[in-house]
Amino acid sequence: VRLIWYNKNIFQSAGLPSNWQPQNWADILSAARTIKAKVPGVIPLNLYSGIPMDEASSMQGFEMLLYGTKDPLYNYSTQKWVASSKGFLDALNFVKQVYNPSNLLGPTNDIMLNTQAANTIAQQLIPQGKLGIDIDGSWVSSNWYPTGPAPWSQWQQTMGVAKMPTQFGQAPGYVTLSGGWAYSITSKSAHLDQAFQVLQAGFNKDLLATYDVQAGQVAPRQDIVSVPAYHNTPLNPFFTSLVAFTQFRPGFPAYPKISLQIDSAMQHVMSGQSPADAMNTYSQSVTGIAGANSVEQRT
Repeated sequence: VRLIWYNKNIFQSAGLPSNWQPQNWADILSAARTIKAKVPGVIPLNLYSGIPMDEASSMQGFEMLLYGTKDPLYNYSTQKWVASSKGFLDALNFVKQVYNPSNLLGPTNDIMLNTQAANTIAQQLIPQGKLGIDIDGSWVSSNWYPTGPAPWSQWQQTMGVAKMPTQFGQAPGYVTLSGGWAYSITSKSAHLDQAFQVLQAGFNKDLLATYDVQAGQVAPRQDIVSVPAYHNTPLNPFFTSLVAFTQFRPGFPAYPKISLQIDSAMQHVMSGQSPADAMNTYSQSVTGIAGANSVEQRT
């Protein structure tokens, strides 16, 4: 699941509450601007954006915004991609406010427009106390475990978590996104029963609970939630609670290409293009990918 991480020490220095829960997008931007004004030398807000970070930009970044508006990425009722909408434009406007060079709230381009941005943020900037707010995933804390790539003993005392609010706080109030994967057995297998037994063994309750704890994953089985090792892992109850209102990316063949166009639209805005022009280019690209009969315009 995806959520907001924030550094409580930085918040204290900025005069912001240690138990922070933004109620809308404006609250996030307001906190970031307060940090910029009162805590020099700190990046106020990370929002993944641009082509190099690929799916992190489209999912952790853009879709965490878009899914908090009234406009979807894909309209399941009409079975069409929404190529332009007020929600899409508003999400790009949020990106513009984060990456406006005259009042930069986000990371500089040398950090963000780099395929290693996620590692830089989780393993360097956050532990070093150089980032105030991070819109990111539940797995980030696994970097700081004793067995992780950037062990950090003080992370539980330093980092707070908050739910990502919808644009104006409208129902359901908050938004998160979940991904996932599946294992399958080919129908051509000569050992179907044995293959299924392997999956049964690998995904039994105890083994899967151990994996979820060590990898910082949210339990895909309800009976794992109450396993002590999982339940007692810091923040797991909070992460698990987000599943109640999680959403998903459209599971269609066109999505990876459309996701890249989202990244491109974000990067164009980062580079100074207007959100309206970036959305227009996105709309044309999506129409070319999905076909004119498979897209709709809402603006």
